[in-house]
Amino acid sequence: MSDPGNKRLAVHRKSERKVMWLTVLIIGGIHLAALAAFDPIYYSRSGLVLGVILYFVAGMLGITMCFHRLLTHRSFQTFKWVEYFLTFCGVLALQSGPMQWVAQHRIHHKEADDEPDPHSPLVTFLWAHMGWLFVTMPGCHAYEEYCRFAKDLDRDPVQRFFDRHFFWIWAAFAALVFFAGELWGGLGASWLVWGVFVRQVALWHATWFVNSATHLWGYRNYKTDEESTNSWWVALIAFGEGWHNNHHADQRSAAHGQRWFEVDITYYLIRLMGAAGLAWSINEPSKRVVARRIDIMVDEEALRAADERRAGPAAGVLQTQTDPTIPVEVPQMPSAAEAYEAALKAAAEAKEAAARALQHAAEAIRHKQQGAIEAADQAAKELLERAKDLGMAAVEQAKYAAAQAAEFSTQASAFAADAKERAAGSARQFAEKSRELAQEAFEAASRAADEASEAFQGIGRPVITSTI
Repeated sequence: MSDPGNKRLAVHRKSERKVMWLTVLIIGGIHLAALAAFDPIYYSRSGLVLGVILYFVAGMLGITMCFHRLLTHRSFQTFKWVEYFLTFCGVLALQSGPMQWVAQHRIHHKEADDEPDPHSPLVTFLWAHMGWLFVTMPGCHAYEEYCRFAKDLDRDPVQRFFDRHFFWIWAAFAALVFFAGELWGGLGASWLVWGVFVRQVALWHATWFVNSATHLWGYRNYKTDEESTNSWWVALIAFGEGWHNNHHADQRSAAHGQRWFEVDITYYLIRLMGAAGLAWSINEPSKRVVARRIDIMVDEEALRAADERRAGPAAGVLQTQTDPTIPVEVPQMPSAAEAYEAALKAAAEAKEAAARALQHAAEAIRHKQQGAIEAADQAAKELLERAKDLGMAAVEQAKYAAAQAAEFSTQASAFAADAKERAAGSARQFAEKSRELAQEAFEAASRAADEASEAFQGIGRPVITSTI
């Protein structure tokens, strides 16, 4: 069991919070509606089966696989149409839109068990479990506030649509369930109670236990700087999310379970998707993180020595803090012209990094002989793995620089909006040009990511995207 000692937290910016009565009404109303399940008149075998199926669809496919491991942490890559389908599944869980969910979870990792954490149980268990949902979250509640923590999704119009209309999509699906039940045999009310309300309440609490129980009770594989724990029963009801201490130690990993008994069915499904060609660039647990596991505990000196042996003269190329799940912070420029200059510089850096990534990908393709990997040609494998490390690090650098360019473009646009009439024309020109530069940089980084991912498929070394 985790022992947080006497550490307690106050509610962050409590004086600025306001009760969201509509949220109280909706969550409370659905809980009350779910009580109808105790009346035998609403029970049907088909309604129960539907509820179980939708629990897996909305919970495992939607929240665990999509909102958490794909959208928040980018633990694997997939086709856009698969991402959008999985996002629809996540919307059926009625846990806010994808952008707000992702933003608040990224803040949770950034501030875990410190005062700005949206839902730390070091305030109280009930606060972490559900209390935080009923009040506004200063700094990450309004779209204008939380979109900065989900810039990657904010650029996607489909994700913005899901984020704005998630409740009405959920309500329309609930109506569809009712009418389908009526057509099936007059079972509309039964399907609505079991397939929507009971399933919704069960999934809410399963997800909420990840916020509350897995920061209070359980065992720890890693000595992390917060109170995360591993809980087998939360992992059981939340499709592998209960191995929360493992996840906090290695956030980008698609696998949360690490030991033989830590069953993670979401990861198994991701691997199955990979075998079917629907997922790729699946991040495995970092060997350097696993070496610090309490039951293994390789010491720091051994880790340093291993790093030095593995590192070549260009090792510094890999030292990048460009994890796209971390919000990009840039200085505030004093004028539109300087914001434009900063955007210009960042866009140029993004294009240069993208070009380097494509060069490494081309190098890998030139040296990738048919069957070399299967034949265990050690020299060829080392060459390809090194090219993959350098290429994917360059991709991450390109993404980060493109995100910086977008931030400076936003500043230029703000100057244009606030400019006096005399200076408005030039400010608007700076803003428009900087937006174009940021878009070009983003497209260059995206093309480099796609081409590098395709070139490096099948190469065994894990992608190096950020410093541990």
